[in-house]
Amino acid sequence: METLWSRRPVIYEINTWVWLNALSHHYKQAITLGTVPVEQWDALASLSVDAVWLMGVWERSPEGIRIA
Repeated sequence: METLWSRRPVIYEINTWVWLNALSHHYKQAITLGTVPVEQWDALASLSVDAVWLMGVWERSPEGIRIA
């Protein structure tokens, strides 16, 4: 079976909530996955990695928000 993945892929993990919060502070406006500036995606694309994992992409429940 042929695959495009290397035998030992390099995966860059981003804590998505923390990343979006940092971007929001940097750009002084609320940033969501849908509004991440293109230069940020370009920076990720320039990394020498096989994949980027956006860890924690989910909708938080009211209880999760309360205890966070």
